[in-house]
Amino acid sequence: MSVHTALNTVITPAAEAVPSAYTLLRERVQEAYTVPPRPVFAVVELAGTQYKVTPNDTIVTERIPGVDVNDRITLDRVLLAGTADATIIGRPVVPSITVTAAVEEQFLDGKVLIFHKRRRKNSRRTKGHRQPLTMLRILDVDGVEGMGDASPAGTQ
Repeated sequence: MSVHTALNTVITPAAEAVPSAYTLLRERVQEAYTVPPRPVFAVVELAGTQYKVTPNDTIVTERIPGVDVNDRITLDRVLLAGTADATIIGRPVVPSITVTAAVEEQFLDGKVLIFHKRRRKNSRRTKGHRQPLTMLRILDVDGVEGMGDASPAGTQ
């Protein structure tokens, strides 16, 4: 311990300031933390828009007519699917792979205001629009198992 004369305070070194129940680490961990890649992904087309999805993803798309909350739907228009080892590109779709999703919510987007003004006519019109949307939770990508195990065509 040392006493600082200008402040009349006791300065305790870091090793002595730590309670005995704890250990003081002198080294910092230099290893970078990496997030493991998700094992399976797919690109699906839904309502004219393409989405890259993996299991447990949540996507928001235009309202899907005829479905209710907690319904399970199958997305058949899979344009591309892959794992860390292999990728399948459809022409235009991959027929053997399907994506299963659950409808989590049907809701309206925020209001968009449309304002029209005709100059010098004292004519104004304000309209509002709320886009109906559906939130989907991706449950599973089926048919991708063993995709990287197959040998290329024509080789034995």
